[in-house]
This record gives sequence, structure tokens and C-alpha cells, in this order.
Amino acid sequence: MELRQLRTFVAVAEELNFRRAAERLRIAQPAVSAQIKALEAELGARLFERTTRSVLLTQAGRVLLGEARGVLGAAARAEQSARQAHHGMVGTLRLGFIPPAASPRLAEGLRHFHQHFPGVQLALFDLTSAEQLRRLRAGELEVGLLRPPVTFPELKWLSAEQSHQVLAVPAGHRLAAKRKLTWKDFDGEGLVMIQPGEQHGFYDAFLAACANAGAKVHPVQYAHDIQTKMWLISAGFGVAPTTAALSKVKRPGLVFRPLPPGLPPVQTVLVWRREDVSPAVRNFVMHFSSRKLPALPPP
Repeated sequence: MELRQLRTFVAVAEELNFRRAAERLRIAQPAVSAQIKALEAELGARLFERTTRSVLLTQAGRVLLGEARGVLGAAARAEQSARQAHHGMVGTLRLGFIPPAASPRLAEGLRHFHQHFPGVQLALFDLTSAEQLRRLRAGELEVGLLRPPVTFPELKWLSAEQSHQVLAVPAGHRLAAKRKLTWKDFDGEGLVMIQPGEQHGFYDAFLAACANAGAKVHPVQYAHDIQTKMWLISAGFGVAPTTAALSKVKRPGLVFRPLPPGLPPVQTVLVWRREDVSPAVRNFVMHFSSRKLPALPPP
């Protein structure tokens, strides 16, 4: 039993006329008759009662009509799903991100992608940059939003966002009272930092600038994630550089101040596997590539 036979059968059953069914299918009437005859022979049952004046469904024909409509409907849905998958319109995209990347600007990019590709489900994972790189290489993520560098040759990347650094400081701290900071002001200060191995070089430029100015800083507390880091700073454990994007989130007891000039902007990069041929990944990358977000203005 073939789909074309079922389509022909449904057309005849709905028209109850071989000529009109042939016109509807845009094939010759003898071909319609031949397909119905072959289908009846395969089933061993008559599907129509034919007279010179009428064509009527038999009991077997009525039963087959309901089943045939279901089969054809399922075939049409399967065809549509396969076509949509081929064009990256459906599927699941596993996306890793670092919490600082969850900014309103990047949220806008995700919203626009969802508007254009509503059939693609985004599975989001809050992960460090190092863990994202590991999972991307293992095929456990399709896309990552993380901090550079990306040094593995099997991965490709593009810049998704740039953000200037600012100082997060407890309210009432001596540095909170300063409107213009110098690098020497940090001498003796304790830093709240993300755990070593998870920071992916974020503090390097800040520490180098302090060292060049002769300011000695030291870690006083480590955190596993950015929200805990912000909470510890607001609780008075120390100070730390962070991105301007995070300064938009208000927290009691926490204030932000501009850092001295000279630090490079912090990049968030979009990373995917070089050999990934998934249409959904291609659409996601092309969407973000066409909507590159400029650097945030200095605070």
C-alpha cells in the first residue's frame, strides 16, 4: 500500500466520482481506476460499489477512509517537520552562558531569535567559561556565551558583546566616597574574586594595572558564581571589578564606581563547533552575527 494509492482512494471517496477525482489529482482517469483496482486487489476487498450512475463506498471503504486520512495527515506532518528541521526552524539548541552574559542587551538578541525561529527550543545552562568550552568540545552544548580566549582549533567564535569594567564596592566603603579613582587607591584593598580556575583571566588586566601603579591588592574571599560574589561585596567582605552590564542590577548595600581608564573592554563571545552543520546552530550564529551589539559606553 503506497501513499499515492491512499491519496487517490481519498480523492475518489470524497468526490464519489472517478472523473472529478482525476481532475483534482491532475492525472488521467484510467490511472485513477488502475490505482483503485490495485489497492482493492492488495486488500482483497471492494472499496466502492460502482454503477453507471453512482459510486458508493462499501463498509470496507468507509473504514479505510478514516484510516487513510490519518495516515496522510501524519505523512504531511512528518514531511513538514523534516522540511522545517532541514531549514533550522525546529529542534533544540543547548546554550551555555556565564551569568554576566545574561544582560538585557543579550536578552534582546535571544528574544529576536525566538521571534524568527519560534520552533527552536533553547535549553539554557548557567556554566563557567571553562566548563562551556569542555562541553562544547564534547558535543554536550551547541553554542556558548563565554569569556575569551578560545584557543581550541575545533571551535569558532565571534564577538557578541563588549562591556567596560566598573568597581563593585560596599556602600560606606572609603572607595565608594570617591568619584574619581586612581590605581594607587587600591593599595591594601581586599578583593572578592571568583574561584581560581573558573575566572578565565577576567581579573588579569585589573591586577596588572594595580601592580604597575605599585598598589598591592590581595584576595580575601572567593565565590563560585557572580551572584554570590556580588552578595559578599554588599556584605562588606571586599571590593572587586565587574562588568558595567552587571551594574544595572541594583542590590542593597552595593554601589558601583568608574575604574581608572586603561582597562580593555570585557568581551562576551559566541562559540560553536567548527564542524557543526546543524541548521539551527547556523541560524543562531547568523542571527547574532547580523545583530552584533556595540560596546557599552563608559560609565
